[in-house]
Amino acid sequence: MDTKKQIIIYLGFSIFCGIASNGIESSPIPWINQPIELVSNKEDLISLFVDPQIREIDLEMAKSLHKTGLLFVDARAEEYLTNGIIPGAIGNNDVGLLSEKIEFLIGFDKGFVVYCSDDDCGSSEELAYELQEIGFMNILVFKGGWKSWTEDGLETETHE
Repeated sequence: MDTKKQIIIYLGFSIFCGIASNGIESSPIPWINQPIELVSNKEDLISLFVDPQIREIDLEMAKSLHKTGLLFVDARAEEYLTNGIIPGAIGNNDVGLLSEKIEFLIGFDKGFVVYCSDDDCGSSEELAYELQEIGFMNILVFKGGWKSWTEDGLETETHE
């Protein structure tokens, strides 16, 4: 058998094995990415603790949660943090160091909010998924982020 046929057979067999093993997993990788669910009222937050997953929140929910003292995590690159952060927020480009700080402050099971620049910024979702892989649960993504926070005239502070 020539090399080309062998490669095609091995490739086809590998794809088949990958699909089959994903199909028998108790929690398979989804074929199509699911959008993050929007949480718009506090009653919906109860389900967050029953079924931990990443959910999206709007400005009003972010303001409400910030008043309760929930941890906010800034997903923007460190050079943007010099413009200011949401009061009490933490941020770091190094996900390992950031996850250690979150674990120290609140542990793995308590909820927290991740935000970035604005609606179009994907850094908050990317960071939320990375932190979920590390083991954090109950992550909320504030979709409007820094832009909607400052446009609403809310308090900010300088990053240390």
